[in-house]
Amino acid sequence: MLASGVVGLLAQRGGPQFRDVIPAGSRVQYKTYQSALMNRELRYGLYLPSSYETSGTRKYPVLYFLHGLNENEMRWSTRGETDLLLDKLIAAKGIGEFIVAIPMSSTTSFYTNTRSGNAPWEDAVVKEFIPMIESTYRVNATRATRGISGISMGGYGALKIAMKHPEMFGSVSAHSAALVPDFNSTTVTGRRLDQFKSLFDSIFGIGFAGGGQLDLTYWNANNPLELAKDTAKFQGMKIYVDCGTEDEYGFYAGQQVLDDLLTKAKYPHTAALHPGVHGWDYAKQHTQQSLLFHWNAFNGK
Repeated sequence: MLASGVVGLLAQRGGPQFRDVIPAGSRVQYKTYQSALMNRELRYGLYLPSSYETSGTRKYPVLYFLHGLNENEMRWSTRGETDLLLDKLIAAKGIGEFIVAIPMSSTTSFYTNTRSGNAPWEDAVVKEFIPMIESTYRVNATRATRGISGISMGGYGALKIAMKHPEMFGSVSAHSAALVPDFNSTTVTGRRLDQFKSLFDSIFGIGFAGGGQLDLTYWNANNPLELAKDTAKFQGMKIYVDCGTEDEYGFYAGQQVLDDLLTKAKYPHTAALHPGVHGWDYAKQHTQQSLLFHWNAFNGK
């Protein structure tokens, strides 16, 4: 039941084994690294600025981008065409150069260490992937010049990881982040809600399948909507989120809760709702805003 349900949940064609057609002009490199935590090779995408090979010892800011559910490390470029957009913005002097690194995760990981301990996907990003990138490439590895972003499941992951590790990130952004404020009153209902519950049981051990009292302890410990209740821990980290007003999974409701929490705490942030549904067709219309947001953050603006 879980496998079939997950395929339908937030389905965007192309899981981790599916290899996309690379758009003409894309310079994104696709590589692998050995993950000790996952006991296997994991793939990643890497965007290096056009000046990287000729810039000597110059170090660059870095943005980590987390892909969505049922996606892979290629989608930032192949569906989002974000690298082509970034090249154009840099050429037009509208933005400066930085590195983008996109780790592949399980299609349904939510970038979270499973409660059972058998799949530490958050640790794979924080303790393995980021150190590997910053020791292999010329990264200006400071908090101020390190950002994290994502779409859908990856938007959830970016917010969650940044809020749990604010000492690492000066900026975080998310498009259509998978934020669920309340399982009892969520705008997601019926079969889709059942799919969420089945998936989240496997990660967070909530206990939906048992039909008894729910255990939300681990869910809350990894929920951006809970983590945002203590903004004092964020150390001034800059936050940008946007979502479509017609998002078919109702994630605009979760974003509104996040916006309300941050507004009540008088924590500076940007939260925008725009016309559109879920996925890359929506996100492509607003990627320029998030790229500029991170570039400004890298420069203390």
